[in-house]
Order: sequence, then structure tokens, then C-alpha cells
Amino acid sequence: MQLIRLAARWWNSIRTRMMAVLLFVNFVIIAILSLGAYTIYQDSFIRELAGSRTDVLRQIAERSRQFKISLYTLSNLFESSPAFRRYAEELNADNQEEFFVLMDTTTRQMEAAFLQPDLDFYVVYISSSGIGYCSLPVPEDYDYMDPRLKVWNSRVVAAAGQIVDVGSYRDRTLGAASFSAARSILDAEGDIVGFLMINADERQLYQMYADVIRDGSNIYVTNDAGQIISSSRGELIGFNYFNMVNLEQLFDGKDYMLTQAQGKPVLFTRYHDPDSGFTVFEEAPLDQVLLPLRRIRRVVVLLALLTLAGGILMAWHFSRQIAAPIQQLQDDLRDVEQGNLHQSFDIHSYTELNELSRGMADMMQCIRGLITSIHENEQKKRRIELNWLQAQINPHFIYNTLFSIKCMVDMHRNEEAAAMLALFIQILRGILSTPEEMVTVAQQMESLRQYLTLQQYRYEHAFDSLIEYDDAAAGCLLPKLLVQPLVENAIQHGIDMQSGSGFITVVARRQDNAVCIEVEDNGVGMTAEKVRQVMESPDTADRPHLGIKNVNDRIRLHYGSAWGLQIQSTPGMGTRITLRVPVEPQPPDLKENLC
Repeated sequence: MQLIRLAARWWNSIRTRMMAVLLFVNFVIIAILSLGAYTIYQDSFIRELAGSRTDVLRQIAERSRQFKISLYTLSNLFESSPAFRRYAEELNADNQEEFFVLMDTTTRQMEAAFLQPDLDFYVVYISSSGIGYCSLPVPEDYDYMDPRLKVWNSRVVAAAGQIVDVGSYRDRTLGAASFSAARSILDAEGDIVGFLMINADERQLYQMYADVIRDGSNIYVTNDAGQIISSSRGELIGFNYFNMVNLEQLFDGKDYMLTQAQGKPVLFTRYHDPDSGFTVFEEAPLDQVLLPLRRIRRVVVLLALLTLAGGILMAWHFSRQIAAPIQQLQDDLRDVEQGNLHQSFDIHSYTELNELSRGMADMMQCIRGLITSIHENEQKKRRIELNWLQAQINPHFIYNTLFSIKCMVDMHRNEEAAAMLALFIQILRGILSTPEEMVTVAQQMESLRQYLTLQQYRYEHAFDSLIEYDDAAAGCLLPKLLVQPLVENAIQHGIDMQSGSGFITVVARRQDNAVCIEVEDNGVGMTAEKVRQVMESPDTADRPHLGIKNVNDRIRLHYGSAWGLQIQSTPGMGTRITLRVPVEPQPPDLKENLC
């Protein structure tokens, strides 16, 4: 809890809040500038890179177009050959061997004479009667890729003799994924007599762009329907992997976009060749694309951190400059809390703080004046109360003593009355001759000794007494007549004068920072309830034990509630009253006057 309170106090500090605000502003500005600059540069870099990759894709599209044109040219050469058309229209079991020889010869001639020597193709023809030909060696059960069994047959039929691109499909017998320029062969009446396909392994098309594929990138060559006819990901060949309408909306007229592929950000670029109908896509992982920016990013981060460190130093400095006079004002107020009422609040800083410090100084001056006035009034009130208590003791003591002397005279014990009168005069001289309110323990003990001698005359030595005090307590000051009422109470209410064995002991000792005076008698004692009544609610009818309550009140008025009397009493065993007051040494000038 203490740690939490300290943390809360630290956070609520104006300097902490000011530093936090300045740091937050610095951080926001630095973050905005750094991220903004880096983002702008990154966008520009991606845009330039996308343009560069689009040029590469354009070259791939041109090569793919040439690949397609070559297959189309071969298909047109076969279709326009009169010998091929004659056999195709009249192909049957009797002339199929001649047809096969013709096809083999024509294929070898085209392979030798074709302008693109690295093009590896093979020819497949299947008649409407089911006779099939393939320029490659095939097993007897080879289906010759019969279009009638394929999903793309409808497109070939609908083309009515025009060439149709058949996206790469897998020829499981030959173990190849082929791209085919397929067409139907029509007779003079326009009826289909067969299907001609010029096929080439898709890997030939792949080799045209394999050298430009980067780490982690994928390239796709698609037709207008979004079917993949070639790709660096061979498992996708032949599939309609892309929805071209949706992609057009996503690209929004541009040649690149940032998107997600397999849960990772990628740069997606494209190039569309209107002549071939092919669209080439490249899918590049964004982290690989942005690899050259890592060094720039590190530089930006380093500059941002250095700027932030400078901002922290500036925030610390300026918050310290601003908070210093406020801290000084706080320290001055703390001094006031600790009792320094003379704090001047001398602060020369900002206008608002200067006015506040002047107002605090004026307020402290008023407070000092009020405290002085209150202190003087309290002093007067305390002195009035002490005088009132003292006035209660003096008449009581004088009345009792004079009454005792009168009794002696009435009993014609004139010598004893004279002795009592002499002692009484000495006691009064000690009480009334000095205006000081305080006397030493030694003086009070000697006056008390005289008082006890006087009382022994009165009670015909019916009790004995003992007075002791040590040197450490002798010079300490006490209010006048502080102990005598306790002894008087012991004589009048404690000791059984008829027994003649009464004994009163008065011992004064110094204990650390306190003077302790014990008044003990062996009289009748008191119950705990009686002790409570004596200390809290003395009887006002005949005023018994008035002296005890009076003394306790005087001590508390003079020294405070921490000091006063303690009573220990047992019925039939006596009473011990302990008086405790703080040590108040005798001043030097008082010693000289007493001497």
C-alpha cells in the first residue's frame, strides 16, 4: 500500500504530468513524421518496384504470345493442307495407314522447317468415327484426348473450325501438362469430321520465365477465363484459380495491389496482353519485396530513437525549469506545516506564481497576527484559571491554619499558638513575598516541611513525616503550593489521628525528563470508585478532597494533558499520590535572585 501511495503521489506530481505530456507530444510528432516519411517512401518504392515487375511480366506475356502464335501457325498449316483435308473427310479403316504416314511426314517437315527450333510439339487428331492419331508413340488404349470426352468440347464445337485455347491439362499417358491449340475440322457441308490439336508441354512455356522468378515469388499465366495455363506452382495448372471480374475490381485500374495470400501480405502485379488474351500475374511476398528497405527502416528507427532521447532530455529540462518554483512553493508550505510560521514565500518566477507567493506571504502574516492574538488570549485565560485555582487554595489553607491557632489560644496553649503563628508567618512570607509563579522543588519542600511542623502542633504530634528530594530534582521549577494540598488532604482525610501512628512521606526524584513527587500516607485509603470521584467529580457540598482535583487541574493547565496525578489507594492500607511534571530547569537569573 505504501508503494502504491508513493507511486500515486509521484504520478500526480505536476512535473511528472508535464514530462508525460511533453514526452507524449514528442512521441506522437516523431511517430507521425517517421511513420509518415517511411510510409511515403515505402509506397513510392513499391510503386517503382511494381512498375519494374510489370515490365518483366510484359516480356513474359510477349514470349507466351509467341508460344501461342507458333501453335496456331502449326494448326493453320495442317488445316490448310489439301492432302490432310482429303484424308480427314474420307478417313476410314482402309486408308488410315496412309493418313498416319502423311501426318508423320508432315509433322517431321514442320519440325525441321519451323522458325522456332526450341518449340517441342506433338500433333493429335481424332476423327468423328473414332480413328485417332498421335505424332508420339502411344499405347493402344490411348484416348487421343478425345474432345468429346472433355469439358471444353462445347467451346471447340461452338468455334466452328476456329482455334480454341485449351488451358493446360494433364496427359497422364504421356506424363505431361499440355497446352493445346484445338479446333474442329469441317467438311464442305460444315459438318464436323474430326478434331485437330497441336499440343506442347507447359514446361516449355515455364522455361521462358523461370529465370526471372525470385525467392518466394509465384508467376501465373492465365487465359481470359482465369484458367492457369502455366505457373511456377505446377499443381495449379489447368485450374480456374482466378476470378477475373473480381480481380479487375480489386486492381481498380492499376497494375499492382497489396493483398493477402495464404495468410501473408504479398505484392500482386499483372500484365494483360490483348493480342494473345493472356494475363501474367506475379505474387511476391511483401517481406521479400521490402527487403532493401530494412536498412532504411533501421536508419529511420535509429533517428527516431535519437530524436526521442533528445525530446526526453528537453522534456526533463523544461519540466524541471517550470516545476522548480512550484516545488519551492510546496517546500515552503511543508515548512509551514512543520511549524515554521515565519516562512516568507520569496519566489520570483512566473507572474501567476509570484502573485500566489505574495498572497501566501500576506496570508501567513495575517495568520501570525491571529496566532499571536490567540496565544495572548490563551495565556490570559490560563493565568486567570490558574489564579482562580490558586485563589481557592490560599483562603482554604489560611482559614484552616488560623482556625487551628484560634483553637490553641482557646485552650490557653499560648506558647504553641505563638510557635504556630510564627511558622504560619514564614509560610505566608514564602508564598506572598515573591511575585514569581514558579518555585524550585527545594523551596517547595522546605515550605512543606514548615507546613508539616505547623500541623504537628495542631494535632499534638499525632503523626510523623519524612521529606526527601535528590539534588537532580532540587533545582527544577514547580508552580507554588503544588504539593501542599496533597499533604493537607492526607492529614485531613487520610490519617487516623486517634491512633497516633500516622505517617506521611514526601519524596521528590528526577526521572529522565520528568520530576516525580510521591505523597504517601498509611491512613484509611480509598476505594477505586472513591478515587474516580476524587479525580473526576469532587463533591461541591463540603468540598472534601478539593486540593487533589485542584492540583491535577493546575498541572494540566500549565503543562498539558500528558502530565498530572496518579492515585494508588487500598482501603485500610493508605494512599499514594504520584505527581509528574516535566523538567523545567531553574534559570540562572532566578538562582541569583534566590541567593
